[in-house]
Amino acid sequence: MEVSAAVVKELRDKTGLGMMICKQAIIDANGDMTVAIENLRKQGQATAVKRADKAAKEGKVTIVSDATTACVYEVNSETDFVARNDDFVAFVDTLGKVLIEKKPADINAAKAIVAPSMGNITIEARVTELIGKIGENIMFRRYAKVDTANTNEKLFTYNHGNGKIGVVVKLSATAGLDSAAMADLGKDLAMQVAASNPMSTDSDAISPDVIAKEKEIYFTQAQTSGKPEKIWDKIVEGKLAKFFQEVTLVGQPFVKNPEISIAQRIAETEKELTSKIKVLSFIRMERGAE
Repeated sequence: MEVSAAVVKELRDKTGLGMMICKQAIIDANGDMTVAIENLRKQGQATAVKRADKAAKEGKVTIVSDATTACVYEVNSETDFVARNDDFVAFVDTLGKVLIEKKPADINAAKAIVAPSMGNITIEARVTELIGKIGENIMFRRYAKVDTANTNEKLFTYNHGNGKIGVVVKLSATAGLDSAAMADLGKDLAMQVAASNPMSTDSDAISPDVIAKEKEIYFTQAQTSGKPEKIWDKIVEGKLAKFFQEVTLVGQPFVKNPEISIAQRIAETEKELTSKIKVLSFIRMERGAE
């Protein structure tokens, strides 16, 4: 049957649901607006709208991986109780299997996936169904994918606090990539990222705009420090070096042994394996964080 845009808009205004969902509901109800709304409520769609303004900060961050790819994703609930619910846990597990199989590029592509394990509907629609069944707001909130480009690269993962923080670190090495020593290093670096939340891998990866702003701040501090103008530049250089030490992964003190830096921890493994090792990138996802 033909469904006018005005009717779809009316149902959308009344329910807050998406255009395609509203259009299909009207078709299924043979154009009867009341029946369409009742059907949506029965399907849990109305519940989803009702719960949409409820904060969902619980849930978990999960990592799934294979030989070349790691997917990190966050599914939230309103309460920790629901995060332990069998239906919620089963959905998170099934979602992981779909994501590592399909390897979508981003969160929008992930939500649009249709899979048999999701009841042959989109992941986004499956979330809506789950909201209706459980009666609490649930969000497939974030997703990120990391791939290795060649055989000299490897991914190392760490999940902290039963899904509170998920980390993926990508390393390259000229030798010993599959060794126990490299596995230990990868774990140490992933744990470091989880604990210290660095801004970047190293100073080269920090935005020039950020560095310029820091220099501006430090120069103003130097001007008001009462110290001679001839040493202001040295003050700025010293403060900038301290900044890099605090915010870059390789510059930070190693949390398991603060007497050395992460750069020194990497150098230890390089010496052991006679290998050149580089931290290419990392992802850190914390539950509920902005």
